[in-house]
Amino acid sequence: MRPRGSVCLIRSGQDWTDTAGDERETYLSDIEPNLRAGMDFLERDGTGVGCFANRYLTVLDEQGRPTERSYGLSWWRTLAELERWSESHPTHLAIFSSFGKMVAARGSTNLRLYHEVSVVGPDEQWFEYAGCHERTGLLGALDG
Repeated sequence: MRPRGSVCLIRSGQDWTDTAGDERETYLSDIEPNLRAGMDFLERDGTGVGCFANRYLTVLDEQGRPTERSYGLSWWRTLAELERWSESHPTHLAIFSSFGKMVAARGSTNLRLYHEVSVVGPDEQWFEYAGCHERTGLLGALDG
């Protein structure tokens, strides 16, 4: 499968390993639920805002146990649509607002966050799906 035009990939990570006390509690009770709601929205209804596919993943250790790290992985039709969602959609504003309140109250944070973004042209893409559900990954983008 080769999508038409360029596509945008973002991987957004969260690592709360070094948090403790009220910072950890704030992350787990305020920020992460907003993050999960945003990731669920993109997975379920993201095509309406330009997101072809989204997964919210937990990093596992060598024994397959969950760690205190997660990341969202999303494919977008364009970088502009990703930026539009991040600056104006209620689901992302809730994530950003809850994080901002925590930092404003604390002054600093041990929570580590990152965003890796790539935009790849049609000649740089190749997606292969064997025996998968018809809506797996970018297969759902074929009709859009």
